Amino acid sequence: MKFPTRKLLTVSLWFAATLLSGANLGYVYPAGARAGTTVRVIIGGQGLGRHTRLLISGPGVELVKFQYAPGVNYNPGSGEQAVWARTYMKQVYNGGHRQPLRDNRNFGVWRYHEFMERMDQLDPLMLSLTCRALFGPRTSSLQASPAIAQRAVLTLRIAPDAPPGCREFRLATPSGRPAIQLTNPVRFYVGNVPEFREQYYQLPPRKAQPVLFTIPSAVNGQIEPGEIDRFKFELAKGETVHFALKGRILNPYIGDGVPGNFQPVLEVRDETGKSLAFADDNYFDPDPVLDFTAPADGLYTLEIRDALYRGRADFVYRIDAGLGPWKRPPLTRPDFDLPEACDHVAEKEVLATPVMISGTVSKPGEVKKFRFRAEKGQQIVAEVFARRQGSPLDSLLKILGPDGKQVGCNDDFPRPNFGLNMQHVDSYIRFEAPASGIFQVLLSDTAGAGGKDYGFFLRLDRPRPDFRVYAVPSALPVAQDRGADQVTVVTERLDGFDKEIFFELENAPDITLTGIRSIPPGAAESVITLSGTSVQARENEPVYPELFAVSGKIRHPVQGADSAMQAFAYTHYVPAKHLVIARNWAHAFGGHFRFPRTFGHRITLKRGGSAACTVICELPPSHLKPEATFTLSDAPKGVTLKAVPKGKTYRLIFTAAADSPLCAVNAAVKATYTYHYRERSGAVKQSRPAAFSLPVIRLTVK
Repeated sequence: MKFPTRKLLTVSLWFAATLLSGANLGYVYPAGARAGTTVRVIIGGQGLGRHTRLLISGPGVELVKFQYAPGVNYNPGSGEQAVWARTYMKQVYNGGHRQPLRDNRNFGVWRYHEFMERMDQLDPLMLSLTCRALFGPRTSSLQASPAIAQRAVLTLRIAPDAPPGCREFRLATPSGRPAIQLTNPVRFYVGNVPEFREQYYQLPPRKAQPVLFTIPSAVNGQIEPGEIDRFKFELAKGETVHFALKGRILNPYIGDGVPGNFQPVLEVRDETGKSLAFADDNYFDPDPVLDFTAPADGLYTLEIRDALYRGRADFVYRIDAGLGPWKRPPLTRPDFDLPEACDHVAEKEVLATPVMISGTVSKPGEVKKFRFRAEKGQQIVAEVFARRQGSPLDSLLKILGPDGKQVGCNDDFPRPNFGLNMQHVDSYIRFEAPASGIFQVLLSDTAGAGGKDYGFFLRLDRPRPDFRVYAVPSALPVAQDRGADQVTVVTERLDGFDKEIFFELENAPDITLTGIRSIPPGAAESVITLSGTSVQARENEPVYPELFAVSGKIRHPVQGADSAMQAFAYTHYVPAKHLVIARNWAHAFGGHFRFPRTFGHRITLKRGGSAACTVICELPPSHLKPEATFTLSDAPKGVTLKAVPKGKTYRLIFTAAADSPLCAVNAAVKATYTYHYRERSGAVKQSRPAAFSLPVIRLTVK
């Protein structure tokens, strides 16, 4: 698409950010819409200059229009131009439709900006965003993050029959282009109740006024630094309503802030300003839930803020306002095919294993006691499912033997950082029965808490070695002629599973697994590689593959996930609804370098020894003086690589130091390729370096 010359400056920052960093979607506001309506949503992110296509899970949501918008780094210029822009904005808010006169002496260096030039023609939303950029408090720019600095406005049409629920919302580059890029996913909700949002930003000293909303409904807003949002609602005496806020769940991890997530607070006040109800969390969940019963007929105010009075554009919230008290969703039963017993019955019997016990630590200080029979030498697993299922229970688990002595105890069991749970407090014990007889299980809350919400499932079972595998990121880039694209696979190994895991790829036309197609025994994190074959631009659409992890009779789909950082230090993996492959054309000549077909993609080294393999180069005759350099990524300590050219091949020599640790890892050989070419004029020039990876290999030091 071609832009007029003057508009090139408008979008130049978008394209520059796209080239300098990967595309990232930070938030969407409002984070939902009602079926049967058309809504305009603001998106914020980084590197979004070419991402004008919407990919959203589920039917019924259509992108009608994509518009660039002034971001947090919007700069109206300095000196007289900034004064001119602010004067123009004030005139527009006062009903004016003419631009202020410009100083002709500075017109030659005037910084053109699409929104600044036509403020009197902007719709209310665009005018609000431009006004905030011009007059917003200084603290907004100080707390701004490059990851959400760019903004666009999307007009979405929600079909009347669009299924309600949570959707996965991504942006992509337009179809038909040789290269397709996808953002990470964010959450977007489709509802069936009226929607309300806070009033647009006003020209100072005007302030946004509280919006009157009805119940049931969904209430949407954003919290800027130090801001308190206010909404008004009417209730009759004795009427009970609930407010369940989604905030942290919309943007689970904030990498450049402490504590690393939005901490919203809800408060209800009467017409005199008196506080009547307050909630700052929902047990361990930072997203609060507030029940409120009106003491009298009247108009009440719902206030929303951050507990620490922080704020930023990605502090987006969505409140489900409903009639009656809030009902906690029931715990989801763990996916085990085991007989189930409720705690009241199980406490009175000697249980046979395996069994799944469901129950509740119903009062503070309560200790649940269960008995089961085991034989000497029998392998037993006792595992609590509570916090992972949404229960506030912080379990403490103890096992007593037939002689009354403790044979196992666990408070918190460390687990990989998958999902939104930041507190891995569910207990787990695996042990071998030291004698035959009746064993006792004691289950309580570590802090001595309890109540009707403190539910749990307790699994008493034999070990069932299993695993879960995630592919990171959830949108996998695969480009033809770029050799092989690496995919990080992160594994959660369960009940002592430590075997090799193999991968199978289905429903991915023109894309194959290359190199070693498994990860080593015991590996928690590793890499595999995908390669694309010839793909025409017209076929360049996202692919939703089926990637399976297999070991023996166990076969599970691999789930897509995206890496996120919390509070500058902690890495989490946020699962996505879909694993997507973005097929691209990226000409890096990786397809001209390959291992021999007889090569098994395994290199075995002895300490202090070497091993070698061959890379075959099939290069065009027009490439003069071709040269490739090779490096080894993810290499074990003490393992080095040397490449020796030999005709149309390279000999890759791997060497292990005498003190290299014994290990088996997947490693990728990365290559950088340059050549000389002759121009029509006869001049010989050197190409730019092209970087690519070879299919992943298994390096074993023994």
